[in-house]
Amino acid sequence: MMRRLVFELSGEHDTLPKSEVSGCIEAYGWQYEVVGSYRQALAIRTDADVSILAGRLALTHHIMEPIFECSADEEAILREAGSADIKLKAGERFLVRVKCVGGHGRISPQFERRLGAAIWRRGYKVSLTNPDVVFRAIVTGGVCIFGKLIASPDRAQYEKRAPQKKPFFLPGVLMPRISRAIVNMSRIREGWMLDPMSGTGGILVEAELISDAIHVIGSDIQKKMAYGTRWNLRHYGKNYDVMMQDSLKMGIKTNSIDAIVTDFPYGQSTPIKGSSLEAFHRDTIKEIFRVLKPGRYAVIVYREPMEKLLREAGFNVIESHEQYIHKSLTRHITLVRKEVV
Repeated sequence: MMRRLVFELSGEHDTLPKSEVSGCIEAYGWQYEVVGSYRQALAIRTDADVSILAGRLALTHHIMEPIFECSADEEAILREAGSADIKLKAGERFLVRVKCVGGHGRISPQFERRLGAAIWRRGYKVSLTNPDVVFRAIVTGGVCIFGKLIASPDRAQYEKRAPQKKPFFLPGVLMPRISRAIVNMSRIREGWMLDPMSGTGGILVEAELISDAIHVIGSDIQKKMAYGTRWNLRHYGKNYDVMMQDSLKMGIKTNSIDAIVTDFPYGQSTPIKGSSLEAFHRDTIKEIFRVLKPGRYAVIVYREPMEKLLREAGFNVIESHEQYIHKSLTRHITLVRKEVV
């Protein structure tokens, strides 16, 4: 059954959180329609299973069932809260939280208390410590979206898997929340996921933890990295294979991999085989295209845009994102699809 959901998104990136939501929904073949897209909020109609989404998403703070939407004006919000069907049952206690994206604007710091009082005056009881229902009001882009909290992804788990807390660690790798987000963008639900330049294995760790139905494959040309990938995967899971191999000539069957997600080495301290860096990129992308199943997705991360080489290899470029790290590094994250011929 289709219903409306609102995703309260992380402010860590402008566009990746929305793409992660879409990727998760499409991975399971659920239907969805975007009905509102705002800064740090996404409203959709969908038949998706919320519990599965909450278990996968990394860049979403909360998932809500919307109750009303109005202008981002205190009096307008209070009027709606005073008359809307808030679906509280007799005896249920509630709590209200207000999130103002980009600062409070016209919303005062005391408004959360006023909004709670407006519902309390309707005869409902408040609990600050053990509420039965939590209401959230997101103020963003000139509107207020008010709804009932129905799920909150466990974002704390990613801090526990921070790179420096893993058995094998090197600086400069993707953070776990970003790794999980780009794995979700690959639409992997089950089957084989490959990282042909796996490094410390952080991307594969996040993929494997999603489901026992996902079997990850890590490979790296460096013995140290292959062992590091295996060490980290052994620490977190069980559905993995790791091998030493050259990404320019992989010992993997054509059209056999269900998803590929990789962060290309940046070249400063990584041995690159091939006549040039561009030739290495071109030939590796050709191999990625070869082993990926038709109709499936790959996510490529690098410090420079890769769209031209990806198109030349035969990929359909779906979307690209930039992630600013510091003045000398901006990551380019590109989602591509190998079309069915």
